[in-house]
Amino acid sequence: MTIADYAIIAIPLLAGFLILIRFLDWAVRSRLAPMLAKNLLDLHKKANRKLIEKEILRFPGIHMVESLTAWWAGELTFLATAIILLFMKNDPLHALLSFFLGAVLGGIVFFLSTRDEARKQVEAVRSTLPVASFLFSLMLEAGMGSSAALQEVVRALPKGPLARELQEISNSRMLGVSRAEAIERSRGRVPQDDYRAFLNLMQQGERLGVALSKGLRELSSRMMESQGHRAETHAQKAAVKLLFPLVIFIFPSVFLIILSPVILNLWELLGR
Repeated sequence: MTIADYAIIAIPLLAGFLILIRFLDWAVRSRLAPMLAKNLLDLHKKANRKLIEKEILRFPGIHMVESLTAWWAGELTFLATAIILLFMKNDPLHALLSFFLGAVLGGIVFFLSTRDEARKQVEAVRSTLPVASFLFSLMLEAGMGSSAALQEVVRALPKGPLARELQEISNSRMLGVSRAEAIERSRGRVPQDDYRAFLNLMQQGERLGVALSKGLRELSSRMMESQGHRAETHAQKAAVKLLFPLVIFIFPSVFLIILSPVILNLWELLGR
């Protein structure tokens, strides 16, 4: 190729690149890009709510999932699969097959990512609930009312699914929803037995006016003990999980290092 041929290719590419830069600069200055990003996020959130309302996604803890990571992972998988297959062969039938295969793989990635995220939300509630129950009992023993104590617990907890659920219960009266109805909604969203026992204690205190501090402290102690048993179970499973990499990777390397002088000497003797 001559210099003129390179110029014919490079000049349109440079012009297109400059036009793209000018368009991106205009989009940022005119706040078009943030508006499009916000609309895209809202669209994904609405689609997520529709899938949950239609009970297409019925994982335990799906109602607590707010992250859109699963959507991004599925969409990137779809685009990557479709683009790679289109570059391999470019014809209408192959393009249709590429989009179909990309959609299937993207859907699988979205499904698995959403299920994993829901499981993490349930585990986050299980790990944070003993602390919340203990703090709630301390606030009640200090003489605070249940509403004020619940607000203080929400402020003390780290950001997460449990803090969001308790915040919704705390703000129920300001939103025009009764505390009992807010508790029932939260019970349906969080499929966790300890959390439901915690809500039952709150509901008993709301209806009957009984002291909750002793029951909350006992519940917190029981949950702490259960977490200790789960940690011991995971620690016992760790030895079994380490067996595979030990046998496949570490033991052969150790044996090779130890026996390499003997093997080399035998090789020399046999060579003679």
